[in-house]
Amino acid sequence: MPDPADTETLALLTALRQQAQHWLAAQAIGGDTLREVLPGIWLARSGGVRVPSAALYRPALGAVLQGAKQVLAGDSVLDYRAGEALLTRLPVPARGVVTAGNRSTPFMGMVVELDPPLLREVLAQLRTPPTPSEVTAFGVVTLQPLVLDCLLRLLRLAGDNEDARRLLLPTLRRELALRLLQGPDGAAVAALAQPPPEARRLGTALRTLQRGFREPLDVTALAQRTGMSSSQFYRRFREATSLSPLQYHKQLRLLEARRLLQQGDTSVASAAFAVGYESASQFSREYSRLFGQPPRHTVPVGRRHR
Repeated sequence: MPDPADTETLALLTALRQQAQHWLAAQAIGGDTLREVLPGIWLARSGGVRVPSAALYRPALGAVLQGAKQVLAGDSVLDYRAGEALLTRLPVPARGVVTAGNRSTPFMGMVVELDPPLLREVLAQLRTPPTPSEVTAFGVVTLQPLVLDCLLRLLRLAGDNEDARRLLLPTLRRELALRLLQGPDGAAVAALAQPPPEARRLGTALRTLQRGFREPLDVTALAQRTGMSSSQFYRRFREATSLSPLQYHKQLRLLEARRLLQQGDTSVASAAFAVGYESASQFSREYSRLFGQPPRHTVPVGRRHR
């Protein structure tokens, strides 16, 4: 006989896919897309395997409803498929790629941004709270039926009236936090809500890098700020993010440069200098290495020669 838990999971995944397709159809959204259905909640659909796309991953639950995906951060490779999710606990540049999906059976995913203050609030009210685990940027988790059911109700809410969305969204977000904390991966989620002291200091360093990526990198100053030696800081930074501080710093610069170029209001050289590069040629080499194409190809076609 089939496992009742597996049967329930399959039924909920099917309902989630149908609800996602219904919402996209109601919005007259066809083809590949990434759309915000509710504040901080996104639907993704892709009809084919793509080259890795770089982005800054923020704390979130990235659930796969259909197909499969892969995330590459530094030397780390994480694969996850329908019924699983990527749990992101630290803001880290990484590359994501759809590895299973086609026109007839497209990849479908749902991303829910996680709010650490809300998680802390819920965690503080649990009678038997999970003990936070060591903090790493990413982990693959299995979606439990109670979590899938909550995701389904969030998608249904996206198609409801404005008053329902406004009044019920906070309640459903709170329930999702509870289900995640009480699930088998509760320790990993608790680490996002209440990271250990060393992880909190590392989080401060990451925020410093995000605010000051245009400035030259000073690893010694960052290490002192966290109360670690330079070697200890480097080791813990790489363990947590799968990147060295230099790689993290560089990728933040390049992601911001891509954003500027996509707007079409700046030249390649201006974008390079705006994010802190002193050499446009070095910028072009490193940009091509990360994104797989020269920076000039990012500029909208109509503005490339302006």
